[in-house]
Amino acid sequence: MLAMLALAGCGEGGGSVAQTCVPPPAIDQPAAKLSQTGCMSPSDTKTMAASVLPYDVNSPLWSDGADKQRGMALPLGGKIHVKDCTATPAECPQGAADDGKWELPVGTVMVKSFLFDGKLVETRLFVHLDAGTWAGYSYEWDEAQTDATIVADERVELAFDTGQRTVTWHLPNRMDCMTCHTPTGGSTLGPETAQMNRVVGGMNQIDRLAALGVFETAPATPYKAALLDPATSQGTTEERARSYQHANCGFCHRPDDPNFPTIDLRHDVTFKDTKICNVTPERGNQGVPTSLIITPGQPSQSLLVLRMQAPPDDADGKHGRMPKIASYVVDSMAVSLLDSWITSLTSCPP
Repeated sequence: MLAMLALAGCGEGGGSVAQTCVPPPAIDQPAAKLSQTGCMSPSDTKTMAASVLPYDVNSPLWSDGADKQRGMALPLGGKIHVKDCTATPAECPQGAADDGKWELPVGTVMVKSFLFDGKLVETRLFVHLDAGTWAGYSYEWDEAQTDATIVADERVELAFDTGQRTVTWHLPNRMDCMTCHTPTGGSTLGPETAQMNRVVGGMNQIDRLAALGVFETAPATPYKAALLDPATSQGTTEERARSYQHANCGFCHRPDDPNFPTIDLRHDVTFKDTKICNVTPERGNQGVPTSLIITPGQPSQSLLVLRMQAPPDDADGKHGRMPKIASYVVDSMAVSLLDSWITSLTSCPP
């Protein structure tokens, strides 16, 4: 908390903490060790640096059951732009469902660490190099948990010993990062008002960031309604299912995506306008010829669920698992949630 408050110099007036977590000098020159990036504390490499702002999200992206630690490092003086589709409709060509999306300034470094049983396996940096370029880098943690080493630009499968069990973990290649972190999806996937509207450490995260002066214009209060955590019992089954789809699918399945434009899984789109109910799939049927994307009352005839349980994609993407990238373990909670929701449907909206 004190470290975050010290960053008040990002706004008007006040002092500042030097931003140590910065992009590499060139896209092909990432630091060899995580400890050399400036993104981790020099006194404890497992902890993010004082100039990195920790945050959490309401509806997390599924990552094979790993726990996560998230942070963002903003360049000194850099400001977050928050889309306001009412005030500036031109910045939301795909409609109001993009309202509240955050655009991070050039020089931003997003930091995400993955853990099992409290032990770090990987830290990823997602870096805004220039106006048109983001790049992702993976660092693999050593057994002693003293540092992490840059991973070559290739997929790597690990047998990771947590001290309590052995977990199979997959390190992505750099193009894997860009497959999901697309410009149409907003490049960064988590930072948006509906995801960040949550209390952490006794204070709303957006209030805290607004107090630090990191927004061009802070989101208006009351903030956009928070996405529900799909793993809780809060809200209806449909609301939690739609929240899961938004976080895990909606950044690709949207009208302006070049690969998946025919359906729209963003949270604020009406169910009718998602174009998934009683709709014939365009790209295979997972061996169930009579399946539709959603068949009301029949999850076993609904491609939305079938793809979540398909074998992980091979190098040619032949199996059809969704989420498409970095999903090697079936999210049983989400499958059960989607099963329940589809079972409850008696018809499609008119």
